[in-house]
Amino acid sequence: MNTPTSNNPPNAPDPLAIALAKLDPVPHGFDWNALMFAAGRASKARALLFWRIVAGIGVVAACGFALAFFLRPPVVVERQHVIHVDRMVPDAVPPAPLPLPLREVKSRPPAPATGWSSDPPRLNTRNEMLTVGLGVLPDAGPKVAPPSRGER
Repeated sequence: MNTPTSNNPPNAPDPLAIALAKLDPVPHGFDWNALMFAAGRASKARALLFWRIVAGIGVVAACGFALAFFLRPPVVVERQHVIHVDRMVPDAVPPAPLPLPLREVKSRPPAPATGWSSDPPRLNTRNEMLTVGLGVLPDAGPKVAPPSRGER
């Protein structure tokens, strides 16, 4: 591969690198912490404005309720005034008759729970077998000997 040849020998230092090495760095002129603080403040400015508006509305509502509470009109209490009149009152209206007393309704006590009455007999037997055991099953009756193969 062809590379352009330099005027400087390969081991000689570059004059630009020597000149740059002699330079002192210039201070940057800004504070990193202050820059990050200002960036964070700028990013939250809208949220801060929103919460300031919400707080202002809350203060206005609280002041309105306080004014309504303290400036409400006094409660009016009606009092009966007895006025004496020098004339006779006509016959009073007879009181309504008292209602008849309720008759006592006698109810039967509930039947004891002996299983489910709507179940067919086989389900009653099944339920008893599951709760009590196999001793509840009825006898199968007399046992019949199986037929022998030679008889027919």
